[in-house]
Amino acid sequence: MKKKILYFFSDTGGGHRSAAAAIMAAVSHLSKEKYTQEMIDVFAECSGFLNVFARLYGPVIKYSPRLWGQLYYWLDDEKKLEQLERISRPFILAELKKLIDLRRPDLIVSVHPMVNHLTVKAIRESGRRVPFIVAITDPVTLHRAWIAPEADRVVVATPEAKQLAVKYGMPEKKIKVIGMPIDPKFFLKDKDKQSARKRSRLAPGRFTILMMGGGEGAGKMNDIIKEFEKKKFDGQLIVITGRNRQLEARLKKQAGQYSFPMRVFGFTNQVHELMAESDLIITKAGPGTIAEALAMNLPIIITAWLPGQEEGNVEFVVRENVGRVSRDPERVVELVQELRSTDEFEELKNNIKRVGRPDAALGIAREIFSFL
Repeated sequence: MKKKILYFFSDTGGGHRSAAAAIMAAVSHLSKEKYTQEMIDVFAECSGFLNVFARLYGPVIKYSPRLWGQLYYWLDDEKKLEQLERISRPFILAELKKLIDLRRPDLIVSVHPMVNHLTVKAIRESGRRVPFIVAITDPVTLHRAWIAPEADRVVVATPEAKQLAVKYGMPEKKIKVIGMPIDPKFFLKDKDKQSARKRSRLAPGRFTILMMGGGEGAGKMNDIIKEFEKKKFDGQLIVITGRNRQLEARLKKQAGQYSFPMRVFGFTNQVHELMAESDLIITKAGPGTIAEALAMNLPIIITAWLPGQEEGNVEFVVRENVGRVSRDPERVVELVQELRSTDEFEELKNNIKRVGRPDAALGIAREIFSFL
């Protein structure tokens, strides 16, 4: 009988789901389907009441990111988190324990900060011995809510994240620095850009920029594209608008009006292929996208970030000199021109080789195997 691994996440942003999917893919890749794996949206499955609040995440970060930043910092406090856990416990703990009793997992992996303390309690109350691993998806400045000292293992992306985890009470011997989990397809596939472009009917020799705005298509994409036209950009653009269908329709309509080739995609699972065709990425500071770009050796220009949880990602890109940062569309295009006309572009790529951890998901998979 196959051993069972459960992955706990919540659909508050795409990053948690994709991190779980990346680890699952790595486990499958290394173990040749030896284990049964299942993703569980904890709030959706165990608490309709708390799921209402989880569903507010998308609208809040879209329409009031500053409010989200204030909430993020306000909750980054041990006493407030204890109060929050006490309030939420009656709405979820019994169902979570029931889920563990029913599914009988051999191991649980969490990729979400708000379920860890409750999962530890549910495992203890179930009376079952279930190893519990937390894979932290904030690469640099992690929130205190991630830390559950009773977890068997905590995986972090950087030494800085490890220092914070220790500061917040995680025993150092339980922490491993492995990296951000990204799908193995981002480093197992052929990365030859010229042949990839030919397959996609792009001009093989042209400098190619991938523009992404996260799941919501944020980051002034339309304004940046107009600036490229003003500056007579001689390369080509690949644009991913995510779930923003309005922006996707508008850009597809406008594509033929520009002097440079531009291909537009909505939400797509072919990001790895589009990255393989690109020389540089313009994106928001989502941790998964940054890790994927580093795996594909793409220098980064960050144009948007969430207050609180993504500020550390911006600091990381600047400090490690793997990209540039600007919210101003005109400056973004200037940065592209500056990078292309100097040795800085190759310098960024050399730095990416130094700091990137493309096979982190495989490392996390091996850590999982050590507990099974």
